[in-house]
Amino acid sequence: MSFLSPALLIGLLAAAIPPLIHLILRRKAVVVRFPALEFIRRSNRKTARQFRVKQLLLMLLRSALLAVLAFALARPFLAHEQSPLAVSGESDGATVVVLDAGYPMRWLLDGESLLDRARFQAEALLGDGGGMAALVVAGDRVDVPIDELTGDLAAVRREVGRVEPGRRPANLPEAVARAYELIEDRPGPRRVVILTTPAGAARDLPRPSDTAVELLPVDVSGGEPVPNRAITGVALRPAPEVGASHWRIDARVLNAADTAVARLPVHLEIDGVVAVRGFMNLGPGEEAVKTFYTPVETDAAVPAEVVLEGDALAADDRRPFWLRPAPRIRVLAVNGDPRPTPYRDELFYLERALSPTTTAGARVRLTITGADTLDRFDLDEFDVVILANHAAPTPEIARDLTAFVSGGGGLLVTMGDRIEPDAANVALAGLLPRTLRTVRQAGDAAASAEGGDRQAGRPGVFTRQHPILSEITNPETSSLASARIRRYMLLDPAPDAIGEVVIGLDDGAPFLLTREVGSGRVALLTGTIDRDWGDLPIRPDFLPLLQSTLRYLTRVAEVDTAPVLVGRDAPVPVEDPRVRRVKVQTPDGDLRVSERPSGEDPWLFGETDLPGHYRLSPDPPLPGLVALPGFAVALDPAGADLRGPRTAPDAAGGDVAEKQAVALGVGRRTELWHAALGGLFVLLLGEGVLLFRRRKEAPVLSHRRRAEAPAEPRGESGR
Repeated sequence: MSFLSPALLIGLLAAAIPPLIHLILRRKAVVVRFPALEFIRRSNRKTARQFRVKQLLLMLLRSALLAVLAFALARPFLAHEQSPLAVSGESDGATVVVLDAGYPMRWLLDGESLLDRARFQAEALLGDGGGMAALVVAGDRVDVPIDELTGDLAAVRREVGRVEPGRRPANLPEAVARAYELIEDRPGPRRVVILTTPAGAARDLPRPSDTAVELLPVDVSGGEPVPNRAITGVALRPAPEVGASHWRIDARVLNAADTAVARLPVHLEIDGVVAVRGFMNLGPGEEAVKTFYTPVETDAAVPAEVVLEGDALAADDRRPFWLRPAPRIRVLAVNGDPRPTPYRDELFYLERALSPTTTAGARVRLTITGADTLDRFDLDEFDVVILANHAAPTPEIARDLTAFVSGGGGLLVTMGDRIEPDAANVALAGLLPRTLRTVRQAGDAAASAEGGDRQAGRPGVFTRQHPILSEITNPETSSLASARIRRYMLLDPAPDAIGEVVIGLDDGAPFLLTREVGSGRVALLTGTIDRDWGDLPIRPDFLPLLQSTLRYLTRVAEVDTAPVLVGRDAPVPVEDPRVRRVKVQTPDGDLRVSERPSGEDPWLFGETDLPGHYRLSPDPPLPGLVALPGFAVALDPAGADLRGPRTAPDAAGGDVAEKQAVALGVGRRTELWHAALGGLFVLLLGEGVLLFRRRKEAPVLSHRRRAEAPAEPRGESGR
């Protein structure tokens, strides 16, 4: 008999507690004889003897109960011995055990992790037989605890007992290659035994160059099913269709099992509080998306995660991410053609497109001014300047705009009837993607007044790789492609053009262009932002197009919710140039320090060995800057599917997995702790029987009989 947790056998000492309590509390009574009660004492002698026997049995039973509990916690088992020489070979043989210690080995089978099973099988392989052996551990990294073959099998077994599960999928090909290096020059029989999951045993592993080396992958689950459910990814985007400041969270959930699952509970947690609950139905092997909608009212980033009901592998049941509020964009819009009638005003559609109820993806603070009051504003207080049908800025304003854009600002220029191409080319010479030529009537040149759509052009060319079009899934079939453009500003052709065409009309003319100037960006719309030259502003996709253009001009990145995988470098999301160093709090509470690199190198943090939320704070603290957005680290979903090919009987009618285990010298074992727990319940039942005492109820007079009972006569003093 052996024990999986022999250290817990110290709990057997608890069996001495009931006798000690019995001895401590036992007191010798003082004998006082009363002749009148002597006959009662004689009648109770038999009862007293029975009581003492009962107390003794109760004490022994409680001692046995505590002993059996400690015995069960130590998890006893009977091992059916097989010859370890089947693997270790003769005295000149060599065996290398490759132990999978990736996070999938945390999967629990009958209350025991797959890694525990692998340890047991490895210890059985490394018995007291002859031969040489070595150990290769494939965990977060491939490790060789003993860097050469050794005949000290006890030392190898001690290293097996020290192996702990990692946080990444095991790199079995690299581990097998290291195993080949250890035995490549050894004479005699050689084997590489891999103890892993069903999926690991089914992998295409490198074959040995020497045909004398035998490769034996072993599924430590013994062919039993290992169904797993995991959250494999999270995506986040604004949801203005639901409400202001609402976000949509899409969680991908995988059912890595051969059976379907119904009403699988999934919920969204924000800052440790369950915000939204839901259920999913998944077929065998199916991966589906669960969508949550939630408002985000805070100005600071908060930790969040999607959680599903725990299964046998709890490590991949949570997917952490940071829920960041929408970035603030300060916009100064110059109205070049104000009108008293609201819907005819140049900025009528712009104001509504940037209202708080529609800009969940970016909180826009819009300031509107006229062309004659533009010089009153400090452009450095804004992120984007919009020149909407503005004839031509003065030389002073033009210089300020050039400095503003070169310093990192954004500029959007839209056309209209007030634009003077020659004056605009002079004033914005260093900013426009291409020089303006003249206003052109769109459509077929042969169109008449009755030509209808022949007098209008349509956007037909889309550069889908451009960031501005990232939020529009299929621009060619979107409402942008159905917009009717009656007039547009024709641009001079430029063989060495600096700008990039984002949208072009069906006649080949550019409609939306961008270019970079210094650290800033410029966008040019050759149409109008109102309905004077076309109906683009009333198309549904005008809203995401305008918002995406503003984010592009301000270099505000999309909300990135994809966590960094464990062990990979994480970008430090700190944009404030004053912050040169940060303290990083890891998920287990430890503090690390990371410094901003010099030059243009990206700021990365490499100590991402734990999944969870990493919190950042400036070091030293800065006034007005209390908290910084953090980043999240998640497990690699590549290890979520533990399944391998199903075990089938061979031609001889036996189980392949069982025969493989016998060939490897791995003995089957019989767990005894289940029977120990059953005995524990029997002892508890026996204690209850001994403590049971039948109580006879005393007769109680009813109210009516009590009232009919004769009254007791009172004496003279009671009158």
